[in-house]
Amino acid sequence: MELENSTTVNSKIEVVNFKTLSKDSFAELILENKVSLYRLSKSILKTEADVQDAISETIIKAYTNIHKLKAMNSFKPWIMKILVNECYSIIKKHKKIELTDDFTAYEGSYEDKTDDNLMFYVNQLKEEFKSVIILFYYDDISIKNISKILNLSEGTVKSRLSRAKVKLKVMMEENSGGDSFE
Repeated sequence: MELENSTTVNSKIEVVNFKTLSKDSFAELILENKVSLYRLSKSILKTEADVQDAISETIIKAYTNIHKLKAMNSFKPWIMKILVNECYSIIKKHKKIELTDDFTAYEGSYEDKTDDNLMFYVNQLKEEFKSVIILFYYDDISIKNISKILNLSEGTVKSRLSRAKVKLKVMMEENSGGDSFE
């Protein structure tokens, strides 16, 4: 396939213009970001079904609104922002439903299947800290973009990152018998 005036996106996909992005190119972008999408949605939502719903809705909205994207290098923060909005939309819907049974036994946390012991501790953090840690350290998203994704000021993101690191250090030291990690 020969393209005029093509630009390289993520070193893998060549497109003439993101407004005329082919279905295959869009699918490749989704595949490149699938772990990040899953990890972030799982950090916000409790059930696997909700995670899958949020990701599906995100992909549909991203595909139908790709023409609104201003620059291809903004694709990941843009789609993550859509995902966060979908996750919170699902949470709002669940809050409207009044549950009478105790479902705490069914609550879970995201478990990364890699040998990453740190993720065990990250999963124990409150959502506000878990999201910024995952976006910053695991998905390599800048503070500026995290602030846009989560609708927070950059100062709040920095503060949450700092507080989360302190909490993680304390948890890890408590479970290692007080050994220092520095």
